[in-house]
Amino acid sequence: MERRALLEAFGDRISLPSLPEVVLRINAAIENSAVGAAQIGRIAAEDPAITARVLRLANSPFYGLREPVTSAERAVTVIGARALRNVAMQCSIVKRYEHLRELPDFDLDELWRHLVLTAQLAHSIGSAADRRCQLNPDDLYACGLLHDVGKVVILDALTDEYLECLRISARTASPLHDAERRILGFSHIEVGVLLARQWQLPEKVAQAIEFHHGPTRAIHEHPHVGVVAIADQLAYRAGGETFDSAVLRLAKVAERCLGLEPGAFSALAEQVREADFEALG
Repeated sequence: MERRALLEAFGDRISLPSLPEVVLRINAAIENSAVGAAQIGRIAAEDPAITARVLRLANSPFYGLREPVTSAERAVTVIGARALRNVAMQCSIVKRYEHLRELPDFDLDELWRHLVLTAQLAHSIGSAADRRCQLNPDDLYACGLLHDVGKVVILDALTDEYLECLRISARTASPLHDAERRILGFSHIEVGVLLARQWQLPEKVAQAIEFHHGPTRAIHEHPHVGVVAIADQLAYRAGGETFDSAVLRLAKVAERCLGLEPGAFSALAEQVREADFEALG
């Protein structure tokens, strides 16, 4: 659906959340070539939750620093400005929808875990396939983080209707986005696309969100879409009996659309077994 048609379908039933001022300023700073990493870090330092998460990430074993990082300004030079933006978005999303935790038939913690794991996998797969991808790994992380966030946006606005979508999907073993479109006339996918555009993320981020469930042609033709679609499927099967068979099937997709050798893809998929969801912080 086009943006105008989607907005008409939402009517006044759904209000897309705005990014906090600090995140908007970080976005603006990233787009301004005259602004350095230290200046962006000073913006982040104004928000205690973002600062704490940035410091935790910069001091994680992934970066292997000899000396601990103690300031947001220094942390940004370690993790990068776009990674900082992802942390800021993540903090704001979690805070904005925390009140949904007590709803029946909806596991908010499980959704956060899925979003974070998908984001981590998208970043790793995109890094391994950087010659094919049309987005850098940090933007692919944003795709993973936002690909299902439309669920909480709809749930917050149309609680009873959305819980019914969840129940129908579970009862019929049908995709949730099909139940959403049948009952609401739109799905979390369309909401996520509009949200990415409202937050002024790269258009390819919106495209990856829009097509992460297919069609197959879009996954094969657009590597950044393929990365998010594959990461999403791996994350869904984390800890399940179908994980190993999914890895074998998705390895073929990754080889075709990303040029990844099956062995390399299997090694990346092992992240799912070891995931600790640290990024939820």
